[in-house]
Amino acid sequence: MLKYLERNIVFGMTRRGQRGPVPIYRQIMASIKADVAAGVLKPGQALPKEDDLAKQHDASRLTVRKALALLREERVIYTQHPKGSYVGPEGAPQIRDPWPFESVAAQVTELIRGGEYEPDTVLPSENEMMETYGVAKNTVRAAMALLREQGWVYTVPAMGTFVEKRDKWNKEDLSS
Repeated sequence: MLKYLERNIVFGMTRRGQRGPVPIYRQIMASIKADVAAGVLKPGQALPKEDDLAKQHDASRLTVRKALALLREERVIYTQHPKGSYVGPEGAPQIRDPWPFESVAAQVTELIRGGEYEPDTVLPSENEMMETYGVAKNTVRAAMALLREQGWVYTVPAMGTFVEKRDKWNKEDLSS
């Protein structure tokens, strides 16, 4: 029996020190389950990113991935690639912080709705948007792609991105 306990304690060790007889991935699982039970994590809520969980638990990403895989098997969480992992059940509406490009798109939408940008007027350049919102070029491009998809703007190559006519705006967004 003593050899069994010693072996498990060794398996529970990391480079930074001893953790005890419970493997780290099991500790991560228990922590997430406790947060779900306590209501800290609600159904549909996004879990922290793997890197953040690894730092929080002083573990490797591989260990975090093992914990998340087992939580998926137990149906405590579900994963939607590339969006991330969410608290189950899988049908629950997703609750997460907006991505930076979604925040930029939402702010531009509000400016359009508020009349700051009229239909057929050109929006600021990528560089101006980068400076205004403090984001990278790819974030601005993703925001513009989302706005095009939602019907708020259109792009004319070599001329810029313009505000769409009101009848093309996303009707669902107008009712909110």
